[in-house]
This record gives sequence, C-alpha cells and structure tokens, in this order.
Amino acid sequence: MLPFTLKTTEEPILRLHLHNSEDSVLDVDINSELDTHPADFAQQDQFYTYIQDQNRSVLRRVNEATYQAFTIFLHDISVQNTFLPTELLAQFPNQRYFLILSIPRIYELQEVLQSNPESLWMNRGQSLFEYEGFEIILSSKHHLNDNTAFLVSSGKYTVFIRQENEEETTRFFRSKFCDLIGNAPPPLHFSARQVIDTIQDDLNRRDAATEIEQMLLIHLDSDTYADVTDKLKSCPVCNGQLRRIMESAFCLECDWDNLPTLKRYTKSQ
Repeated sequence: MLPFTLKTTEEPILRLHLHNSEDSVLDVDINSELDTHPADFAQQDQFYTYIQDQNRSVLRRVNEATYQAFTIFLHDISVQNTFLPTELLAQFPNQRYFLILSIPRIYELQEVLQSNPESLWMNRGQSLFEYEGFEIILSSKHHLNDNTAFLVSSGKYTVFIRQENEEETTRFFRSKFCDLIGNAPPPLHFSARQVIDTIQDDLNRRDAATEIEQMLLIHLDSDTYADVTDKLKSCPVCNGQLRRIMESAFCLECDWDNLPTLKRYTKSQ
C-alpha cells in the first residue's frame, strides 16, 4: 500500500474536474520522466521468456521511483510540528494517516509497539496501530534520513503515470502530486526520534496506570491497601511527584489520586 494514489494514463495532459470545488478544473501534465533504470530489451528472446518477471520488476521500479519523488515532494511542502498534533488533525474528517520513516526507525518503532501487543496489528501485510483515536499505517523507505518522519493523510495525493514504448526500452513519466480531495491537513514533518520516544512514553504510562487500576480493583484490607500505596514512588499517570495522606496518595502535577471517596453528609431533619 502506497501513501498516495497512483493512476495510469496514456495521455500526456489530463483535464480534471475537481469535486471538492465548484467549476474547478485542473490541467495535469504527465511529462516528468521517472528515473526507473529501464532494462535493455535488445535480447528479445530473453525478454519474452521472462516477460512476467520483467513486468513485475518494471512495476516495482516505477513504484520505487515514484515513492522517492514523493518523499522529495514532502520535504518541500511539509509543515514542521510535534508528534501528534491531535487538535490540528481533529479539524478534518480523516482518521487514517501514513507515518513514513526510514527502515531502521520503522524496526525500532515496531519493537516498541510489539511490547504492547494490543497496539499493533496487521492489515493486508501493512503494520497499523491506533494512537489518540487515529489509525496510523507504518511505511518505510531506505532513502529516507533516519531522523526524518512524515505524516500524510491517506489518499490526499494522486499521481498519474504514463509510459512510452521505444524500440529497446520503455520510458515512464509522471505528473506532479495532485491534492484532489482538499479537506485534509497538510503533510507534517517530525523528528523520528521524538515520534518513537513519545509513543514509548505514552505506552509506559498506559501500562503503569492499567497495572495500578487492576491492583486497586482487588478487594484489599487496610494493611494490604497501605502496602500497595507505599509501593508508589511516582504518579502512575504522569510520573509526577506524589503527596501522601495516611495510606492514600495524590499527584501534584495532574488529577490522579487514590483517596477514599467521602460519603455525602446529609443533615437529619
């Protein structure tokens, strides 16, 4: 699965009528040549013998060259931000995004997510995880810098590809990357290190909070309850400083506490 929509055409110029804007027409030139390193097809016998393998190889080269052009495009237009700007993303209807990192960073992030099995799953061979209410698809490219991460809305951009067959080779051309849906946030640019650290810290807080909740759900006598509270060295939610009142504790930096609920006092009539 690609983080953009790839369509083929035989026309060097397309006129598109955009649905997201009334009377909006977009002329698209498909004349930027892709550097696909096409195979030399002078040996026709060999070519026809392995035509299926050659076709698959050509398709892979086209996808790879287009993807590389896409990351260059993202470098030029993406907006620097911190991971994950939920207030910005919540302004748009999109719920699915591609997170693009280098291959080493993808492996590192997958290891973090696999420590929490419920956070990572597979769909059609693609790694996905849910974060802050959004579905994030992991995608990696070997040519990407290790400290670079992009977030782009699924289906936001479309690129058109056409081919020209010559005597001994095939040339491929692409259009610019066209935003045909409009109602989606701009591509965002993050520090890959920040992405991984933020997700890891969040999962650690979730695990700590869940563990404490499970312990406090158990019916405990007062001695056991005091023993559990004494084990808390910091807030299980934000890792902040705790203050204690007898056998209970409360956090100075967020709203967490395990104070007993006070019964409502009703004056007798």
